[in-house]
Amino acid sequence: MKKRLLTLILGACMTISLAACGDSDKDTKKTSADLTLGQYKGLEVSKSTAEITDEELSEAVEKVLKSNQKNEYVEEGTTEKDNKITAIYTATLDGESVSALSSSSSGSAVTLSDGSFAIDGFIDQLIGKQVGSKVEFDVTIPEDTDKSALKTYAGKTIHYTVEIKNIINTITPELTDEWVKEKYSYMDISTIDGFKEYLKRQMYLSYVYDEVKNTLLNNSTVNSYDSDLLSKYTDIAAKQFESTISSYYGITLDAYLQAMDKTEEEFRKEKEEEAKPDLKERMIIEKIAETEKITLSDEEFNTRMEQYAVEYGLETVDKLKQYYDGVWDDSDWKYSILAEKVQEIICDNVKVVEDKEEESTTAK
Repeated sequence: MKKRLLTLILGACMTISLAACGDSDKDTKKTSADLTLGQYKGLEVSKSTAEITDEELSEAVEKVLKSNQKNEYVEEGTTEKDNKITAIYTATLDGESVSALSSSSSGSAVTLSDGSFAIDGFIDQLIGKQVGSKVEFDVTIPEDTDKSALKTYAGKTIHYTVEIKNIINTITPELTDEWVKEKYSYMDISTIDGFKEYLKRQMYLSYVYDEVKNTLLNNSTVNSYDSDLLSKYTDIAAKQFESTISSYYGITLDAYLQAMDKTEEEFRKEKEEEAKPDLKERMIIEKIAETEKITLSDEEFNTRMEQYAVEYGLETVDKLKQYYDGVWDDSDWKYSILAEKVQEIICDNVKVVEDKEEESTTAK
């Protein structure tokens, strides 16, 4: 859950990088004095980026509605092709259980459509069956299977016992004033028009900032980095990399370094270089805030924190802070809110230009 919520935080605070999160046992120092701020107003952005079309807005609305889908579990009826069901299935070979080809004890979601299950013939046996019933059947794994998970059982006949627990109906909410009010009252949004206006604004800020970000970074010069902050950002980059290789490849950092013939010092230097653009972005944001005399009142901070708590499903600010204790402290949350304000200044002061025509690569 924490990983998912952290992703939501990063998505909501579009100018904040992962490096802004981390252990907060060190005092965060201002880094603006170490930066020569370049141009941040009048940055060029293409017309197609700055203008949100009705089609783009409609697609975004559909994505939001789909992200709020809920499942309805129907415990009666007959299964049909393309239904999604919850099934508990147990595979056996010569009377011995095959856990690798079985579901968990609570079951797995299975879609009754062609190609949705690794073993051909499995889905066909579950169509037209009563919810709550148990089905038994045999399937033979082809000798020439190209699926790595099945090669051990190539040419073998697997016996399946399947309990059909329920049919899963996915309900997409309808866009109504009532739904908007229920979901977005914490943002003082209560109508479809208000929701679309809010969403269009967020899309504009996201699209425009993404396009001008590199220019923003290139326009400013870092004279020196705060050593403590750079160390903190480097720690986060290193931990993120270590977590990735552990989750996706099942190897430790030591094993990776050994395989790459790389020292820990060399690895850390790499991560430090990767962390510098993130720290530079923070320095720029803070310098712009200082230049524009952007402040954050206690009331603004408390209001936005209450909104964050709702957005991340943690009900209260105390629960939000408690959940991220040791990950984010008040200075990180304040920076997040400050960055949102600065982003608006940057995006509301861009220079919209016609899209550049792509150069033809066809030889004349």
